[in-house]
Amino acid sequence: MVSARQHDSAAAWALALAARIRVIHAGFADDAADQRGAFIADEIERSMEGVAPSRKREYLDALGEQFPRWQPVARRTDTKVDESPVEISELVELLVSRLGELSEEQRNELAGMFGPSGGAGGDEADAGAHHLEIWKRLGIDAGAAPSRERTWRLLGGLLDFFLSLDQLGWTLWRNMGVKSAFWKESDLAKLAGAYLVGDHEVSTEQTRLTIERTRRLIAAIVGAPGRAAMDVANQHDQQFSPENIEQAARTEKRALESLDAACWREYKQRYSSGGTPAHLEAAIQRAVAQAAEDLIGGRVR
Repeated sequence: MVSARQHDSAAAWALALAARIRVIHAGFADDAADQRGAFIADEIERSMEGVAPSRKREYLDALGEQFPRWQPVARRTDTKVDESPVEISELVELLVSRLGELSEEQRNELAGMFGPSGGAGGDEADAGAHHLEIWKRLGIDAGAAPSRERTWRLLGGLLDFFLSLDQLGWTLWRNMGVKSAFWKESDLAKLAGAYLVGDHEVSTEQTRLTIERTRRLIAAIVGAPGRAAMDVANQHDQQFSPENIEQAARTEKRALESLDAACWREYKQRYSSGGTPAHLEAAIQRAVAQAAEDLIGGRVR
């Protein structure tokens, strides 16, 4: 029978591991499914190293409770579309007759959609054609019209957030002292500004790759501490576990020296060479940097 304390430990373990799995899944969402799955499998396998064989099923069951199955969303099939042709003059007449029902914000939005020639501008037409993809991601009904004013506000907020995250991420990466060829190639703020004003020297693909580079970096930095913690814990256990200290003390025990005294002497030697706060801090930094490099490079350990 499993005690309440044992059940709580399994639930806490599952909760922490589930959080790391979600970070890996979100951070590497654009990677191949098999590579993303390998990262997740590696994370689970490493986390199971400290679990007793008799309790592994209990722990895996607790982890499974963190990921309930998604129910498929039913598609609407009852919507009928009137495909009969409509004259442009009829559309204009209908639009004019409904202007009084629109708010001031909606009228300003509508006015901005048309250029001096009376037709939709190229950029606006393209935005109207592609906003449905964003609507789909956000779960918004396809018939809902975007608000230009709020779109710009949201863009400004997201831009401030991402540019700050971009600067912070690359600063952390530089301070880690990693030995990697993965470095910042472009100034995202300048690149985004040139792209938004239509600079033909800045392509959509170039902008996408720059954003993708930062996304991979942030995912690696966020996912690295989980791996690093396990690595440092294993190293500390190998160096300071009572069993290992006692085994080493038995071979180095002096004549007429008790085993306890030899163990204490061995512990003090190990502590002075690798157990002080400075040693632990350095070990953690090395482990985080190595884990981040592994995630960036797609290496599964």
